[in-house]
Amino acid sequence: MQFPEPSSFMSQAKTADSVNDTGKARSGYASPLIKARRHRILTETRKIISEQGIAGIAMEDVANRAGVAKRTIYNAFQSKERLIAAAIQQYFNEYATRLTFETEEATVDRIIERLAIVARRNLKIRNYTRALMNIYYTHEVDPEIQRAIYDIAAASHEPWIRQLQKKRQLQPWVNADELIRSVVAYRYSIAFAWAEGQMSNEEFILALIRGVLTFMSGSTRGQARKEIDERLATLEENPFITGEKGGTA
Repeated sequence: MQFPEPSSFMSQAKTADSVNDTGKARSGYASPLIKARRHRILTETRKIISEQGIAGIAMEDVANRAGVAKRTIYNAFQSKERLIAAAIQQYFNEYATRLTFETEEATVDRIIERLAIVARRNLKIRNYTRALMNIYYTHEVDPEIQRAIYDIAAASHEPWIRQLQKKRQLQPWVNADELIRSVVAYRYSIAFAWAEGQMSNEEFILALIRGVLTFMSGSTRGQARKEIDERLATLEENPFITGEKGGTA
């Protein structure tokens, strides 16, 4: 699966923030008014995704709900696909800044804690999760939208995998980039199954974390493999999964 460069649509959209409704360049920075308007547009877009899915998004509807002219949206985002991608990325960025953790970054315990937090968050936004999964697995989906959804999952486990690569604790036949993509694919397959009602809430959290760790166990060696296997052996009693411990969102 090929993707454009990460966040390329975001950087281009930010550049567009310095353009006013008539297309004339401003002084090179976004005013508080422009930032607030952009935030309002993206927020309303996210609401429509949650309520109706990607098929329900019409630029005119977004403009009416955000209280802006339709040409304003095109000036800022160039296309509906870039608007959707930016809205998804905005949600991830805002959510990520609110996360707090008890564990050390880029460790197996951080992965368990973060996946548990995110899974419990998903339990509260089932419709939004279903919409994202349906978008992600649609053959006709714009690559930039798919990239935005991909980055949401990849951002959480990529630091750990890169750290394992640096310490030479990945198996010699493992390609780090492929492993990152494979873990994303597994996570979203489980999320899709849960969102479609194929597993219970309790099964979802445990299946998600057990599967990721099993995947990583076969891809690692040395101390990393030992730590992962130790966590797998007692996973059902893990305090991050039972909810006895863990950061917050």
